[in-house]
Amino acid sequence: MKPMLKTTLRGPLKCWDIYSMFLQKQAEDFKKNSDIAALKEFQEKYNWSFNIEEQLNKVNFDAIVLTNSNQEIEWVNVGFKEMTGYPVNFTKGKSPKFLQGEKTSKETLNRIRENIKNQFQFKETIINYKKNGEMYFCEIEVFPLKNKEGKLSHLLALEKEVYINSGVLEY
Repeated sequence: MKPMLKTTLRGPLKCWDIYSMFLQKQAEDFKKNSDIAALKEFQEKYNWSFNIEEQLNKVNFDAIVLTNSNQEIEWVNVGFKEMTGYPVNFTKGKSPKFLQGEKTSKETLNRIRENIKNQFQFKETIINYKKNGEMYFCEIEVFPLKNKEGKLSHLLALEKEVYINSGVLEY
């Protein structure tokens, strides 16, 4: 009599790396859809003539900052907290200037002010500071939001932390 070899039945090999990428993408989509839903509520309230969904799907961003025309923050997304360390409820009513510090470029601030004054859409990279004091480079793309009558009511900033390596921006 031959000895029986013990064999173990196995199911199909599952690749958790691929599945985790799927779950990560699903979580990112959920965040983006939540951001779109929140901004659409503002859009209905203020009657903006702006395609929020199209812009949010077109631009790569980490954080969203919505200010009124006086540049007081009305809303930030959860990505803002993740990027800066500041709690969402801390920001309401403040100016985004609280993120600026010693190494924030005055020239960049002047360009930003001028673009806002002229109600232009623009993109800039600025040095900001996190809650823990850490400096970071922030690429912001700002969209002036106007109502159906063409009057500026808000500014929408889509922000992304970028990294400088040998003078070259990395995303």
